[in-house]
Amino acid sequence: MQQVTNPRDTKAAIHRAALDLFSAQGYEKTSLREIAEQVGITKASLYYHYKSKQELLRAIIGTFLDDAREVMVRIEGLEWSPEAERDVLSAYLDVTIKHRTIGPSLMRDIGAILAAFDEDLEGILAMSRGFQLWLGGINPTNADRLRAMAAIEVLGAAMSVDLPPGEEVDAEIHATLLDAALAVLARRDV
Repeated sequence: MQQVTNPRDTKAAIHRAALDLFSAQGYEKTSLREIAEQVGITKASLYYHYKSKQELLRAIIGTFLDDAREVMVRIEGLEWSPEAERDVLSAYLDVTIKHRTIGPSLMRDIGAILAAFDEDLEGILAMSRGFQLWLGGINPTNADRLRAMAAIEVLGAAMSVDLPPGEEVDAEIHATLLDAALAVLARRDV
């Protein structure tokens, strides 16, 4: 249990505790009381920050989606080139690595996450399709689009890798997955 006094620190502690518990026992089996106890605050204090467990889940996953959206907005009006592709993939991978602690919760509780983002789901999917289409290159074929989606999935492996956090490990994850994603895309005729 940890004691926190700064509201920003409290929210970060709530996010960490929720992720730990969601990963260990699942979203449905985790109560707000357990999260509050792990943070060292009352359940009422937790409700001050988040009105429901679903709102808390939206906040946690939302930070990842906001950061991913920032990368995907960069491609609007950006002409595709091998250099631009590498830069955009690298930036997206940075986001994925930054948020890799949410990976186990994403994998375990996809139903709860889909429910939490139900109203935003079409926009999220459209953004993802636009990213995939841009990664396909100039006048992408179906095969190019499939390779682009496979490259995105390669980068997503950062969310499920079971390696300890740290700058060296994160750098190795980045280098390895970026090379793998670019290799997937290399077979494309550009």
